[in-house]
Amino acid sequence: MCQLRPILQEYGRFGYLEGQEYRMYNTYDVHFYASFALIMLWPKLELSLQYDMALATLKEDLSWRQYLMSGVVAPVKRRNVIPHDIGDPDDEPWLRVNAYMIHDTADWKDLNLKFVLQVYRDYYLTGDQGFLRDMWPVCLAVMESEMKFDKDQDGLIENGGYADQTYDAWVTTGPSAYCGGLWLAAVAVMVQMAALCGTQDILDKFSSILSRGREAYERLLWNGHYYNYDCSSQPQSYSIMSDQCAGQWFLRASGLGEGDTEVFPTPHVVRALQTIFKFNVQAFAGGSMGAVNGMQPHGVPDRSSVQSDEVWVGVVYGLAATMIQEGLTWEGFHTAEGCYRTVWERLGLAFQTPEAYCQHQVFRSLAYMRPLSIWAMQLALQQQHNRASKPVTEQGTGLSTGPKLEPKETMANLSPE
Repeated sequence: MCQLRPILQEYGRFGYLEGQEYRMYNTYDVHFYASFALIMLWPKLELSLQYDMALATLKEDLSWRQYLMSGVVAPVKRRNVIPHDIGDPDDEPWLRVNAYMIHDTADWKDLNLKFVLQVYRDYYLTGDQGFLRDMWPVCLAVMESEMKFDKDQDGLIENGGYADQTYDAWVTTGPSAYCGGLWLAAVAVMVQMAALCGTQDILDKFSSILSRGREAYERLLWNGHYYNYDCSSQPQSYSIMSDQCAGQWFLRASGLGEGDTEVFPTPHVVRALQTIFKFNVQAFAGGSMGAVNGMQPHGVPDRSSVQSDEVWVGVVYGLAATMIQEGLTWEGFHTAEGCYRTVWERLGLAFQTPEAYCQHQVFRSLAYMRPLSIWAMQLALQQQHNRASKPVTEQGTGLSTGPKLEPKETMANLSPE
């Protein structure tokens, strides 16, 4: 791994806290959102962080630990899975990783996928071919680790019936909009990287998985209006998740996700975003507080967990960027405005932006990293501008001057019953 050293020697090791209350460096499931600030402002620091994660992924710590949520005893770190974090500042970060003790994150479904998606996005935005070559074997290793979560071999991974992703108190069972979407996006990225790295057998392998997985995702989760939260038999299975298009967000940020590289049908993506805007944004707090994480199809927030009825500022900015990417620019800025005005004008927390807040003056985890995803909005606007190099016309530019949904439609009932 000597080829990994030069950028670390030149730029050093970069660590930033998840937040003031969650004392871990480079929490990777959250960095997925925040990383847009680094790759756009200090790209070499982002690459340095990625090298650190790659090195940590290939290591293991077989010390046994009891995890708080389940009581399960398992190793601190397993080989060929992305660590949750790079360590505790009060311990030995970089040497001892995975300070997080709530779940055994080796079984989380999102971490490996987020690494693959960020690697390709970082390559796309920097053009650093050496970085891509260095990361390619690690991407292969973590995707191989991820394969075990596709229990029925239909090309789509399944969640494990507990909170096994960044929403670490929101239970997910079976195929899900969030992790399933990240999986398909990561598989699509593997196809692109295999083509760049000249590995035809791997390209064929992931192309086959992608074809089967896309069919399963649409068949199991698309309901005509949005992608269901998951495939459990519980009422929250039909919740409208504000973050359901996270995979598409990263694909479009990486120059993919449309035309020949389309993974999710564009009409479905746009319809899902419009549904999120109607329900999670407009039907929540009068449309003035951003997007609630989960909304039931009859217009009531999902209260199945402590996180499903929160607003996560960083998720909202990522959602807004996705809307801009898909031509819903007015909706995107209106969605983001709710968070901005809530944090700045109502809570007075602009310089210690929280991870989450609820409708009635409750907030959590100050100075959180995820809201750095606001830089994804800037990237979406820049890419929109680049696409619109020809004379601007209303159609096809991504520009919208007013809402595409009338307020009176906000409370339409999407209940599957």
